[in-house]
Parts: sequence; structure tokens; C-alpha cells
Amino acid sequence: MKLSLKVIIGLWVILLLFIGGLFYSAYSRLKPETFIALVTEQIQKNYPGAKLNVDKVDYRLSVDFNLNLKNVILTRSGKIIGSIGEVELKVPWWLLLLNRGNAQINLSDLVIYVDHSNSITEPAPQTDTTENKNRKIQVVLPGYLADAKYSIRAKNISIKDLHNSRRYFRLSKLLVREFQYGKNSAFELNIPIEIQHKEAKYTSELWLFGDVTPQPELWKLNYRGEFKTRESNDKLQFEDLIIDGKASLKPSDMNLISDFNLLIEKLSIGTGSFIANENELSINMDFQKVPLSFLGIVDQEVKNPYLTELVGFAQGSVRVSKKADQEIANLRAILNFDGNITLGPQSSVPGKWKLVAEDTRWESSFISPKSEVSFFRRSIIDFKRGMITQYNEELGFTGLDFKLAVEPVMKLGDFINLVDNHYFNTVISFKKCQLDKKFVDGNFRYGISPDQKYYQGDLSEALSTLKLNYQLKRPLHQISLELQQFTWIPQYKFLETFFAVQEGKLNGKVEGKWSTDWTDGVWLAQVNATDLKEPTGKWINLVNKISQSFTLDALVSPNQNWSLSLKNKALQINAITFENADPAKVTGLLQTDPKLKSFLVLNYPKNFKWKPVRKEVKELVWQREEL
Repeated sequence: MKLSLKVIIGLWVILLLFIGGLFYSAYSRLKPETFIALVTEQIQKNYPGAKLNVDKVDYRLSVDFNLNLKNVILTRSGKIIGSIGEVELKVPWWLLLLNRGNAQINLSDLVIYVDHSNSITEPAPQTDTTENKNRKIQVVLPGYLADAKYSIRAKNISIKDLHNSRRYFRLSKLLVREFQYGKNSAFELNIPIEIQHKEAKYTSELWLFGDVTPQPELWKLNYRGEFKTRESNDKLQFEDLIIDGKASLKPSDMNLISDFNLLIEKLSIGTGSFIANENELSINMDFQKVPLSFLGIVDQEVKNPYLTELVGFAQGSVRVSKKADQEIANLRAILNFDGNITLGPQSSVPGKWKLVAEDTRWESSFISPKSEVSFFRRSIIDFKRGMITQYNEELGFTGLDFKLAVEPVMKLGDFINLVDNHYFNTVISFKKCQLDKKFVDGNFRYGISPDQKYYQGDLSEALSTLKLNYQLKRPLHQISLELQQFTWIPQYKFLETFFAVQEGKLNGKVEGKWSTDWTDGVWLAQVNATDLKEPTGKWINLVNKISQSFTLDALVSPNQNWSLSLKNKALQINAITFENADPAKVTGLLQTDPKLKSFLVLNYPKNFKWKPVRKEVKELVWQREEL
């Protein structure tokens, strides 16, 4: 049978009309006006009074229907609820005709704004307060969209505060494949982790992979992920940490609940749970073996002169909760671990440490196996400035070798020059600490408070005692030192730079008051030193320089007596006596004013029959010794 050209053309026209009708039917379902009207309808149901503004709409037909919206902004009462940089919806034409198929949604730069001072995300007031209180977000889609599968790709999703640049949450990437209610779908997402602390910024990210089974009332999720550090940073390294968990999401109120495990190299180090909703985030974690290196970001808050390294593993728990309208989270953490307490450059004692953090108050404590060493420190943290504002600490020794126990004591010279950028109080106590065949008791106390600095030392061993007291009440410095048959040992570093000997016994008293420089003050020193070996320090240098005016060497004389006073910038040398083969005594007066005469006199006992030798001093050597 032959078909005429007119019949063939007619059949083509009918076919094209039929296909055109299908395309028109599909287009009428998803033309831009219809789609925007659909979205507006859902917005009004959940956020009455809100307005949707779209800057630009592009629409084209090809293998699929492609709808592109740019600069989408949702406002209500003149305030922004949310914005999207770009939305792209790709829907195959057979999905619109047969209600079967897979659509694709691409989102970028989605920002949801939160206003906790006047919650604009709540609907307008209603007469039925119970209905308003129990409001749920509901979305109703046409059948041809509700039954479809969606592949969702999104990047740069943020939840921000409406009134400032503070960001509560950020999601870098999200991919959900063939999402459909009642069906299991795979997803992956990337969550950046950015921490700013002490003007430094630490960046890591969490990659999560899993599946989700959405139901109208409840979504169930299984996920597994790993942390990756973007740059090499010793203080933030989570490369080996894996998270594995299950979660449930109620889409009506956006309430997310999850339980998870934490693993390193396939071994469980802890378990946890978290709850997240529009009002609060709460995280609870229990650790069986967590690396202490994870505390690297807050190492300055955790470390102290006695806990110098964070190595090994800890057991404990961490509880974090944060209200959406608060800048700082609530924290409660307890960690226990084995470690050493550092007493000196090469001295340490093993034991158990405990760290307790409760919001801005952080505590650390230590106890050795036989309780011969104990330590407790409480610090107050200012997270905004990233610093410790004040702390109190107590270090106690019972029955320990005294030469080891005295090592942690701060030097008085270092303390006087210490910049008081925070307040603190330190107590180091000794109880029956063994020194050779004797026992020493006592303590050192020093600290800085808003109106003063103080440094006190009290040591006793049988009849041997030392009492040291320094105080600064601006601008006046005061110091007193009382010594009674006090035996000096090399481990006494607390007066180092001023005075130190390998061995010696001291009796006497030193007192001083000054405002700016010690040479402007009033001083009195009356000390008898015997059996000195290898004396050093600025005090010994001063005595030696005075003695060298007569070719005497104070460094080799084991027995010396010092009697000096300072007043009106004049150093009165009542006596510097050397009791050895050359039993000389030096007296004199050293002036600050070059117009006034300074002199020294060398005297010997009468049985030597040597006349005193007087010498004028032009070089004011004593002023160069900055005690």
C-alpha cells in the first residue's frame, strides 16, 4: 500500500501535536510561575506573612526541564529569614508525565538566619495558644513530585545570627542520592571544623558517609566518618579518629538524636551521644582511651610548670551543651591519666593526674602512689581573650627527699620581675622531708593579687631556721630575711642571682625598703657566714669588689661577717670581716653624689700592729650591682 505525501505529513503533524501536548502538559505542571506559586504556598503555611523574592529565573527545555533561580531571599517583618545564592531544579519530562523518575536539586550558598531576640522563625501569633505552641513544619507536594526520587547536591550551607556575623553551623558539601520517602538513600557530607583560640585559627573537617531512610514522622540514619586536618598543625591532629553511629531525625521540629562510637585504628576509644535542635546542642562522650594529644589546642590552659607534657592516653567523660542564643558553650569534662609531675629540669615523680573542666573553672590534680607528692590547681579561663585570668595551686611534699622537693620553688628575682598579667597564688609545703639525716618542715608562698605581690618562705630543721618575706604594695617594696644557724645547700635556688653557695651556715638579718631602685631605699644587713664554699651571686660580687680595693679576695674566705646599711643613697660599710689567715676588716662610706667623698678603710686586729689604710674611691662600683 502506498501512502501519499499528504498522509505522511499528516501523521507527522499528529505525532508532533501529540508530543507537543505532552510537553505542554508537563510544562504546565512545572512552569516557573507554577513552581514559585507552589513554594510560596508552602511558605505561607509554615511562616505566615513571609515574602519570597527571586532576583532571576531561567527556564529551558532539553532532555529534562531545567529551572534555575538566583538570589532567592525569604523575608518577614522586614527581616531576612533565609537566602539562597542559586537553586537549580532538573526534572525529566517523563517524571512529570508518568510520576516516575529521578529529579536533581542543586543548592549553593544557603543561609538560614536566626533571631533569638525576637524569633522570626515562629509563625505570627494565633488566638489558639495551644496550637501555636505545638506547631510543626509541614510540607505538602503534588503527587508527581511527592512520589519522585531526588538527588540533592548542596554546598556552603550556614546557620547565622541575624544581627551579627556569628555562625552557629556550617556545612560545606552535601550529597544525597535518589532520596524518596520510605526508601533507603545514600548520603555524604562535609562539615568544616574551625576553632579560633588565642588569635589563632585551627581548621579541620569531618567527612560523613551513610544512608538515610526517611518517613514523614521520623528519619533514620546510619553514618560513618573520619576527621581530616587541612593543614599541618601540631595542636589539631584528628587524622586517625573515626566516628560511627546511628541517628534519628524528626523533620517536624528538626530534632536530631544520635548515638555513636569513636575509634582509632579500628579500636574503640569511646562512645557518645548528641541531641541537636533549633534551641540547643548537647554532646556527651565517655572515653576509655583517648590520646592526650587531642588537648593540644588548650594545652596552655591545661599545662602548668608541673605538667609539662600531654602524652599517653586518658579515661573520662566530656559533656558539652550550648544554647543557640549563647556565644559560649557549657562544659563539664573529667579526664584521668597516668603521668609524671615535673619538679625540675631532670626531676620527676610518677603518679596519676586528674583534669576537671567546668565551664570557665578548670582544675588539675596529682597524687603519687605513696602520697609523698600531691598537687592541686584551680584556674579561671577567659575564653574570649584565650587566657588564664587567675589560678590557685598547692604543691605538697611528705617524706620526700628535700633536695628534690625544693626544686620547684620560684626564684625571688624572677618573681619580682614577673609581669602581673594575671593573678595567682602558689603554696609549696614540706612535711618531714629528709635532708641527709635530718628532716625539714616549712613552706613557700607567693602570688599576685589586685593590690599586691608577695613572696614568703619559712624553713626549719631542728635549730636551723629561715624566714623570708617580700611584699610589694605599689610603689613600696619591702623585704626581710632572718637566718638562724641556717645550713645552705646547692639546691637552694630561691635567692639565686643574689646569693648562693655550695655549702655554708648563715646567721643574721637583712631588711630593705625601696620604691624604684634598691639604691634609692633604706637597707640594713648584719650577717655572719661560716664554712662558705664557692659563694656566688650579686651580693658576693659587691662584697668582693669592695674587698678588691685592698687586693683581698672574698671568694676564698670561708668565714665572713657583713655589716652594712644604706640610707640617702649612701652605703655605710660598718664592717666586712674576713676570719682567716688574713683577718682583715673593711669599713667605709660610698656616696652616690660624685661631689661627696667616698672612701674605704682597711683595718687589722691590734696584735698585728698594722695601721689602718684609708683609700678614696672614685668609681662607684656598688651602684653597678643591680640587686
